[in-house]
Amino acid sequence: MRTIGRPAGRGFRQRHYLYRMPVIAVVLFSTTVTLAAAAPSQAKRPNVIFFLVDDLGWMDSTVYGSRYYETPNVERLAARGMMFTDAYAANPLCSPTRASIMTGKYPARLGITVPGGHLPARPDLPIMPEKAPAHEKMLLPNSRRFLPLEEVTIAEALHDAGYRTGFIGKWHLGHDEKFWPLAQGFDVNVGGGRWPGPPSYHAPYKISTLPDGPKGEYITDRLTDEALSFLDAGKGRPFFLCFWHYAVHAPYQAKDALTARYKDRKDPRGKQNNPIMAAMIKSMDESLGRLLDKLDELKIADNTIIIFFSDNGGNEYDRVGPEEWLPTNNDPLRLGKGSIYEGGVRVPMMVYWPGVVAKGSRCAEVVSSVDFYPTILDMVGLKPRAGQIIDGRNIVPLLKGKAKLDRQAVFCHMPHRIKPVTGWLNAPSTSVRKGKWKLIRFYETNEAFPNPYELYDLEADVGETNNLAGTMPDKVKELDALIDGFLKDTNAAYPKPNPAYDPDAKAVVDGWRPSGQCVISAQDGALQIKSIGGDPFITTDQVPAVSGRLVIKLRAKSSGKGVSQFFWTTAKAPRFGPHQRLDFDMKHDGQWHECEIAFTAKDAIKAIRIDPGTAPGLIAIDWIRLHRQDGTVLKAWEFGS
Repeated sequence: MRTIGRPAGRGFRQRHYLYRMPVIAVVLFSTTVTLAAAAPSQAKRPNVIFFLVDDLGWMDSTVYGSRYYETPNVERLAARGMMFTDAYAANPLCSPTRASIMTGKYPARLGITVPGGHLPARPDLPIMPEKAPAHEKMLLPNSRRFLPLEEVTIAEALHDAGYRTGFIGKWHLGHDEKFWPLAQGFDVNVGGGRWPGPPSYHAPYKISTLPDGPKGEYITDRLTDEALSFLDAGKGRPFFLCFWHYAVHAPYQAKDALTARYKDRKDPRGKQNNPIMAAMIKSMDESLGRLLDKLDELKIADNTIIIFFSDNGGNEYDRVGPEEWLPTNNDPLRLGKGSIYEGGVRVPMMVYWPGVVAKGSRCAEVVSSVDFYPTILDMVGLKPRAGQIIDGRNIVPLLKGKAKLDRQAVFCHMPHRIKPVTGWLNAPSTSVRKGKWKLIRFYETNEAFPNPYELYDLEADVGETNNLAGTMPDKVKELDALIDGFLKDTNAAYPKPNPAYDPDAKAVVDGWRPSGQCVISAQDGALQIKSIGGDPFITTDQVPAVSGRLVIKLRAKSSGKGVSQFFWTTAKAPRFGPHQRLDFDMKHDGQWHECEIAFTAKDAIKAIRIDPGTAPGLIAIDWIRLHRQDGTVLKAWEFGS
C-alpha cells in the first residue's frame, strides 16, 4: 500500500507507524477536554467504514428507483442493513457536508457554506463582510475555506480511543497541507488534499498524495486497492476508515468498455440517459462489492459497521459528452447539486451494523449528515468530550428499530447565489424540515426565485411543485421561528442589506458582469473596475460560439497588483477552472498598455472571464477584442465609444 503516514500532532503521541516515512516534527498543544471513558474493551470495539460517494444523487442507484444505472452491490449492502428514505446532506455542496461529517456541526456554525478547500486559506477573510459593491442590494457572506484545526474531528476522537485511522480519497477541506487528513486525526492519507475533483480519473492523476500507478489506471479502482490494503495491514486494533471516493464528481471520465455497455441502454422512466455517468457509477458499485468481499475474506464483516452516503445531490447543471447529456437526473426531486431544493440535499444513505440493524430494513425518519458524529461515538461505546458542541443527534435508536428521534427539525443554510452558465440553482436561503413540512426562507428574490418563502408538504409533494406559503401563514410563522432560532444558535452569517447600495451602480456593462469583489461602471470612456477585495474579475457570456486558435486583446491601465488571468468555458467544460486558464502580463503602473492572450478552444466557447489582479485597486479597460489568429475580429467591446 503506497501511503503517507501521519506525523505526531496535536493530541497524539509520537510512535512507530505501519509505514516507514520521514518523521516530521510539529508543535504539540494540550486540550482542556478529555474523552469520556465509556468504551468497551478495545478488542471488542467494532470497525467503522464510512463509504462516501461524491455527487451521487438520491435516484442514482437501483435501491432508490433508478431503472438505468446498475448497482447490484449497493443492493447487496441495502439487503444487509438499513436504507434511509429521508436522509439529508447538511449542504447542497461538498466541502460543507464533509465538514459536518467530520465535526457533527452544521456548516453554518463552522462558517463553511460553499466548497473552498481548493483555494488559499485566507483566514483573514471575514465571514460577514462590512461592504459590498454598490450595485448589490445585499451583503452576502463569505465562506471559510478550511476546516479549523481546533475542531475535534471524529477521526481524532476514535484515534484517541485506540483506533487505527485511515483516509482514502477526496478531502477538499483545506488548500494547504497543514489542513489535510494527517493533521485531522488520520494515521494514513491516500489521495486526500485540496482537490475538488481528480485532475484525471486515469493515471497520471496529478495528485501529490496519490502516487501514480500504470498509465491509464482508473482512480476508482486504485483507491479501492488502497482501501483493501489498509484493511489487510490492520491486526489487533479496530480501525476507522473514511473511504471517500472522487467518483462520481467531474471531470466525467469512465472506462471506455463500461461506457460502451450503456450507450444503447434505455431508461423505462425516460429520465436518465448518460452512459458515461452510468459507467462511473458502475465502477463505484464494483468498488463497494470488492470492499464487502474483502471483509468476508478477512472474516471481520460481523464486527464492521459500514455507512454509505453522498455529500450532496446529483449534478444537473454540467453537460457531458458529445450529446451534452446531463450528468444525471434527480426526478422526482427538484433540481440538484447546488440547490436547497430536495434534489440538492436529499441523498442516499444506508447503514450496515451486524447484530444490531435488521437486514433489509427501511427508515423514513429525517436524518442529517451532522448526525454521524454522535452516532459513531455511541456505536463504538464513546461519549463526546466535555463541553463539546455537537449539532447532530445520535440515531442509534433508529438503527435499533425505534420509530422516532428526539429532534424538532433539521436545517440547511445556503446563503449564496449559485448560478452556473446553465441557469439559476440557488438564491441565498435557509430551509427547515420538520416532519413532513419544509419551509425555505429566501433572503433575496429574483426572476427564478420570486417568493420570500416557500412551504411544501413533502409527503404529498416530494417534487416541491406546490408552494403553500400563501395559504398557510401560521405554518410559515411557526417554521420561520425555528429558522430564527437556528441562525442565532449557530451564529450563522446570512445576507443583510448593503449600506453602500446605489441603485445607479451598474451590475452589467455591455454584457460584462463583475465578481463580488469589484464594482464596475462606464465612465470617462472606459469600463471602470474598482476592486474592493482579493478576487476581482469580470465575465460575459455574450460571445460568438467559435472554437480553434483564438486571441483576446485588450487595452487597460491598473493601479492594482498581482497575477492577471484569462478563463474561457465551452459546452463540454461549462465551468471556469484551471484547465481553461492562462496567465497574462497586465502592468500595474497606472499607465495604458495593450495585452494579448492567445488560447485554443477545443469546442465552441460559451463564456470568457478576465481577472485583472488579486488586490484592491482601480482598473480601466478601453476596449476588449476577440480575434481569430489571422486577425479577423469576431467580437469587440469598445467601451470608449
